[in-house]
Amino acid sequence: MKKVMLALLVLTTIIACESEDEGVVIDTPDPIGNTDDDPQDPTPNQVQLRTDATFGQVLTDADGFTLYFFAPDSDGNSNCTGGCINAWPVFNPSELSLDNGLDASDFGTITREDGATQTTYKGWPLYRFANDAAAGDVNGDGSGSVWFVAKPDYSIMLTRAQLVGRDADGNETNLTSGYEPGDEETTYMTDANGNTLYLFINDTEGTNNFTNDDFSNNGVWPIFQETVINVPSIFDAADFGTTTVFGETQITYKGWPLYYFGGDENRGDNFGVGFPVAGIWPILNNDTEPAPENDQQSSIERTFEVGNIGASAYTFAFTNVENPELELQRGKTYEFQINTPGHPFLIKTNQNTGTGSTFDDGVTNNGAATGTITFTVPSNAPDTLFYVCEFHASMTGQINIVD
Repeated sequence: MKKVMLALLVLTTIIACESEDEGVVIDTPDPIGNTDDDPQDPTPNQVQLRTDATFGQVLTDADGFTLYFFAPDSDGNSNCTGGCINAWPVFNPSELSLDNGLDASDFGTITREDGATQTTYKGWPLYRFANDAAAGDVNGDGSGSVWFVAKPDYSIMLTRAQLVGRDADGNETNLTSGYEPGDEETTYMTDANGNTLYLFINDTEGTNNFTNDDFSNNGVWPIFQETVINVPSIFDAADFGTTTVFGETQITYKGWPLYYFGGDENRGDNFGVGFPVAGIWPILNNDTEPAPENDQQSSIERTFEVGNIGASAYTFAFTNVENPELELQRGKTYEFQINTPGHPFLIKTNQNTGTGSTFDDGVTNNGAATGTITFTVPSNAPDTLFYVCEFHASMTGQINIVD
């Protein structure tokens, strides 16, 4: 028996030696907590979504620090330069990884004036705030009324920029907040992508007085449509609402229906403040007065049905006279039902063709070839105006303004 045990011991020793020589690994239990199967902490995404008790969903960096938008950046360029970036450091991770719920196509990169790169979201450059001491802080929102927490679901934003109006003849003029020629940065409302929003001065509370029932003029002043309204903290969400325009939903602010301008080609453009002349299509901000109630509008004094004889004359249903002379009273409201395709009907101060010298004070839809033009004659209207076809000098008549 002793011989057998000795033989087994020798054999075991030989096998062990051979195993070491051949590099065979013998598994041994790892100490508790050091097993190879333990998962490693995943690398955090560089842009995260956090739900904040006050602001709802907000964007943060990988460490949970809140990201911000700067209102003057509506054109997509950073206007936070010099000492500004000490308080508002640029956000630009070396690699971009996103939480679920964020779309990579909404992110981009710009090159700043100082040569550095910066990450953008929906065209807005992103920043951190130096006074956010801990992850989850939102101390920068509302700062200077121009810094706002970056959210993925804004439908309205705010900007501050020089107004540059473009009139009906294509002339561009720097305008002040009072729509006079001059240089001044004005704060005003945009959509989530930095596109300027406007009101029409002849609209009333919840009533769009511009858009034709067939939307034939919607390309010039498209109605602003959104399904959900999320706004920066500087606005009161209760001031926003909706109205129905021939079956379509249009967003309102303080009762004013909101529009885009078809002539604004790029985010940050605000050419509509000068079209067709300055002051007809203002911007909106917290200082915007509520839209007038509908019962404050004058009732229609008279409706004119306007047709045409080729390119030679306008006709009016109330008379057989071509291009008849009209008499309108200050303070009264008149409708012109226009059915003159190809012959835009303009109310003007001069009896010439083209789109210059239009009289737009109190006029809705001036220059329509089909649809309704409404004219509430203001107290300061001149004694003589004219209706003129944009293209044909023979299609014109005089309008006498009386008290």
